[in-house]
Amino acid sequence: MKKFKLSYKHILLVLVIIVGVLICILLAWSVIPMIYNPMRRPTSMMRNHILRHTPIGMCIEEAIAVVENNEKWGTPSVNRNSGFTVQGAGSPDLPFFTIIGEKQIQTRPEWHNVPLFFERHTRIFWGFDKNGKLIEVFVSSTFNVRLS
Repeated sequence: MKKFKLSYKHILLVLVIIVGVLICILLAWSVIPMIYNPMRRPTSMMRNHILRHTPIGMCIEEAIAVVENNEKWGTPSVNRNSGFTVQGAGSPDLPFFTIIGEKQIQTRPEWHNVPLFFERHTRIFWGFDKNGKLIEVFVSSTFNVRLS
């Protein structure tokens, strides 16, 4: 019977395989949900996804119907008396707060757990002009420490 000799090369190979498998599992755990739920993607990709369904120029009534029919976007809150407020990017040309539009729709999709100890909160704003035509879509996303 041949005796199996364990060398450092064998141990290193096993460790590399284990680490590779763990990395693949971690990547799958974080990437697969982004494929099936656009609200887990980066904010620029979320905005592009939303604009495909609610293009600039769409009337507010059509936009409300689209938002209500898309459950992953959250429940819409409609304000026909004011637009939404965004914070300036720190540029001297922009005011600190800017009001976009004269009417708005706002949603808060569910928060999502992010790997480790964080959670992501997202808000989506649609701004409309005085005639009810969509002029801007804004997506705000923040990461917070998960408390529970």
